[in-house]
Amino acid sequence: MADSDRENSLHWKMLGGTDEAYRVAQMIEGLMMAQVLLAFDRFGLADRLAAGPRTAGELAPEVGAGGDPLGRLLNAASVYQLVSRDAAGRYTLTSTGELMRTTADSSASGLAGGFLGPPLWSAFSKIVDVLQGQKVDPAAPGGMYEYYGQHPEEAIWFARAMGRVTGTMVAELGASGFRPLGSGRIVDVGGSRGTLLAYLLRTDPASTGILFDRKEAMAEAPGFLASAGVADRAELAPGSFLQEVPAGGDLYVLSQVLHNWDDERVRVIAGNCHRASRPGGHLMVIEYVLPDGPEPSAAFLMDLIMLTALAGRERTREQLEALLGPCGYTLVRDTPLNRVLPWRILEFQHEPG
Repeated sequence: MADSDRENSLHWKMLGGTDEAYRVAQMIEGLMMAQVLLAFDRFGLADRLAAGPRTAGELAPEVGAGGDPLGRLLNAASVYQLVSRDAAGRYTLTSTGELMRTTADSSASGLAGGFLGPPLWSAFSKIVDVLQGQKVDPAAPGGMYEYYGQHPEEAIWFARAMGRVTGTMVAELGASGFRPLGSGRIVDVGGSRGTLLAYLLRTDPASTGILFDRKEAMAEAPGFLASAGVADRAELAPGSFLQEVPAGGDLYVLSQVLHNWDDERVRVIAGNCHRASRPGGHLMVIEYVLPDGPEPSAAFLMDLIMLTALAGRERTREQLEALLGPCGYTLVRDTPLNRVLPWRILEFQHEPG
């Protein structure tokens, strides 16, 4: 940790100037850090600064911002070492800021823009109310899914962020050589842009696919599937998996979907997949699976997001197995995929209903 990081903290010295004080100071200042990064991402500042130093006045008309507020944002970004500022008021992208370029290796572009926007930000601001018993229902009027339906531009940002996460997962699948037990007609339920479906279709040239999600969630899917070279084998079907899913699939995929929902709706979703599936088909579930022991896990952080934003939860393997068993599914393979995040791939066999 550079000394300048601590020196520029608003609260580190106030809290005693220790390592522990700096950790707490970072948590307190996380609100501002997150919003600086959100604006930096959504205005595409990293890409615009990639060619060389620019002033706020030069950048402002290009990004649709006022020169003075943009300069003040960039000054704050310099505190977080996204940019550096020279005596002439020109800003230069730093090595940290490089991670926000859309073309950077392991780019963070889109993650901030999608995950730090109004829906999730607002949800997390209510964490105290949720802990005191306030109910969260993402499918109800005023819930998160209605918000995305009414604000399609926010839905696109969120889909991009999820695509980035799923892209990382797909890279891990490819590196591990994973192939699902099921094949043929693949139905990706809640698949957004189609990142995972495209991978599954590329690895099984004889298969076809259906991408099933809300209309606004699939806004960028046609272009993505075309760029992946699988558009001729993929069909888009808008709808709600709480009502039904496309029938006749050999493999139904629920990737990072079930954790969004409470137990009752998980059973509804799994039951819909079971009724729609061909006999003997498979269900592939990919989730952040909670550890069995007391050790810290990134899954605990995701679990808190699920609690506050969606009334869902992360689960252990045993909990998922207990939920899906009565829906007509038997667990037949459990594959860890936890080098980057605590993912597990649970594959279930369709049993006669």
